[in-house]
Amino acid sequence: MKFVDCKTVKRSLPVLLEGSETGVLFIHGFTGSPHDFEYMARKVHEAGFTVSVPRLPGHGTCGEDFLKTTANDWLRRAFDAYYDLKTVCKDVHIVGLSMGGVIALIMASILKPKKLVTLAAATHLVDKRIKIAWFISLFKKKIPKESAQIYDDPEYEFLNKEYWSFNWPKQAAELYRLVKMARKNITQIVSDTLVVAARNDNLVPLEAAQFIYNNVSSKKRKLLIFEQSGHVLSNDVEKEAVTEAVINWLKDKM
Repeated sequence: MKFVDCKTVKRSLPVLLEGSETGVLFIHGFTGSPHDFEYMARKVHEAGFTVSVPRLPGHGTCGEDFLKTTANDWLRRAFDAYYDLKTVCKDVHIVGLSMGGVIALIMASILKPKKLVTLAAATHLVDKRIKIAWFISLFKKKIPKESAQIYDDPEYEFLNKEYWSFNWPKQAAELYRLVKMARKNITQIVSDTLVVAARNDNLVPLEAAQFIYNNVSSKKRKLLIFEQSGHVLSNDVEKEAVTEAVINWLKDKM
């Protein structure tokens, strides 16, 4: 593989915060990075947990680097982070956002963590073109989005220009591989499962949360829908309430 010369922006660097012998692994989403959990990871650590937020390969660096990664790379990094956390923690819970939620479902079906939290897990998507993304990728590796957004923060603007201003058919096809794997394995999940969704999510429909809730084999499960939030629940207008719910679930207070 030919590597490209780019660097990780500071907001996207992986996070490890040492706490108790109970760890929480956070897995970010497609084109996201550890910055999506800046608030939640800090609060979960303050609640007494050891926290790990890895950066998935190709994320937080540059678009050219992103194109060189696959679903296997993303899944491998998440498993490695879990194994690393297990060396210092007796128990490790898993929290995943969007694509990270899909990866969390796959991991939970295999690793059987005590606690699982999914935030807008992308088992279903509003944009149905993901099913033919592999075909589109034969002609276009990335497609500029029509609507442009500008961020005041220079690192967010960098990520915007490198990732968020484009659709990525090749990488979307890799995401769809994970989606199909998660759907296939979901009945094998027995972890205490908190399913969190956002009413104003324009990427993942509410049917995704209902699908997870209905199909996991967990004896203890709960579905929460936040009325004002958008897709990135961990970093949106209700992040305080979302984080409180996650902490309460991890501490058996729900």
